[in-house]
Amino acid sequence: MQLYDVIIIGAGAAGLAAGRRLHDAGQSILILEARDRIGGRIWTDHTFANFPIEQGAELIHGESAVTHALLHAAGLHTLPAPRKAFLQWGTPAPAQRIAELPHDLRTTIDALRAAYNALPQQLAPNHDCSLATYLQGQGFDGAAIAIADVLFAQTCCAAIETLSCADLVREMTVDHAGLDEFRIGEGYGALLEHHSAGLPIRLNTPVHTIRWHAQGVEVSTPHDQFAARKCLITLPVSLLQTEMITFDPPLSPAKQAAIAAFRMEPATKLLYRFKIPLWDESLVYLAHLGVTARWWTPGYGRAGGAILCCYVTAERAAQLDALPEADALHLGLAEISQLLGRPDLSAACIGARRVAWAHEPYTRGGYAHLPPGAADARLVLAQPERAVLFFAGEATAYDTNPQTVHGAIESGWRAAAEILPP
Repeated sequence: MQLYDVIIIGAGAAGLAAGRRLHDAGQSILILEARDRIGGRIWTDHTFANFPIEQGAELIHGESAVTHALLHAAGLHTLPAPRKAFLQWGTPAPAQRIAELPHDLRTTIDALRAAYNALPQQLAPNHDCSLATYLQGQGFDGAAIAIADVLFAQTCCAAIETLSCADLVREMTVDHAGLDEFRIGEGYGALLEHHSAGLPIRLNTPVHTIRWHAQGVEVSTPHDQFAARKCLITLPVSLLQTEMITFDPPLSPAKQAAIAAFRMEPATKLLYRFKIPLWDESLVYLAHLGVTARWWTPGYGRAGGAILCCYVTAERAAQLDALPEADALHLGLAEISQLLGRPDLSAACIGARRVAWAHEPYTRGGYAHLPPGAADARLVLAQPERAVLFFAGEATAYDTNPQTVHGAIESGWRAAAEILPP
């Protein structure tokens, strides 16, 4: 049996980033991936439209995100996705730009944004509470907190009542990516294909047991066994919680407690294709209080990009997932028709698809968040176990932005630095 320097579990953004660094540093590595593709929660489709459609992670969050350097090296390009500047609000329908809303509603949204941005100054040291509790303390009523749930908690794949303010403050404090957002013209998949070129990857190879000791690890799959001096685990925290992989001996109590602390809610996309755009070309992003609370235009900045995407998380995603696909898609069309004031949308739709990440067996949700009182779990999850087991992935991104691709990439780089000899 070949003895590798490092076995990496998972060929998502974190695993590929770590694999690239370790391979280029001369380490013998093997990446094991349960799916029949690389990418993890990145899943670019080329069949739904005449341009790449992201069924999973879609945006680059920040003009200074490390992703830009990788795109430049790969010769790939970005398109602006100015969601924040062009946000429309649609309760009551039809949707309008924030500046055009009635005075009281506009004032409420502006005040919510100000209170959210002031979290680092307002939250007392060594104190934690949910974002809902914090906003209540700032004087907001239930109607305003429902708006905040869409604008802030949905972004974190969380319910506003279970979202840790201390974890949000930590992220705000270490953020170095910036505020502007982008899409990759050629799709995220093109970036991963370039970045993973030449790496030894075995697809369709789920891991079920990791036996580890001071000398290394033995990794068992349904058909093979592999040995290495070290092992890097980059699985979504939801899979660690299900104990899909057995660790022998078990992980430390501190590590197990950190894993248990995370919450990973459903995340679902509804995608709709039309012959031509039936909305103003300036439409970028709109939100409302309905079930399909957040919408954007994946084809923004592309000629003829006639695609609408609803992306929701947490309870709203669970509601859509509980419906038959046709019913969920019908509900989405009904709500977006009202938001845009276009009753002809349904008749004009020529293709539709639901992507439910909670039902994807090797993901089982969107991305991880922490409840109040558990903000330290990211750091604990990221720590190696006796210099043999190492951990990366967006949930471990304590010194950058979790719940982002660039956060996952940076976590892979951090783990690679821990593994490489000094």
